[in-house]
Amino acid sequence: MRPQHLRDGREFRSDKFMPRLVYGSDAVRAFVLCLEPGQGLAPRVDSEEMVCCVIEGRAKLTVGREVYSVSAGDVAAAPPGETRGIEAEDRCVVLWVHVSRGSGRHG
Repeated sequence: MRPQHLRDGREFRSDKFMPRLVYGSDAVRAFVLCLEPGQGLAPRVDSEEMVCCVIEGRAKLTVGREVYSVSAGDVAAAPPGETRGIEAEDRCVVLWVHVSRGSGRHG
């Protein structure tokens, strides 16, 4: 995969956001989320691990039963079977990565 800058190709839409796949394999899918205030992913349980890195802006991140205020530079993760979701507080760019079970070593 050729290197990409996470700020390249950003697209903000007021009607709804469109996750942009920046990497995909059988084991890993990485998306850039360009969120306007109030947009995001509703909290839900997922069978994959999740890693979230906030590139720009601020958001509320749900992991399990907790809701965290996160901002540029923050990284968080959720194991398989754990609730996760995100809602932008202001214009926000997030790298959202899913890692499938059995995809290799974790640590």
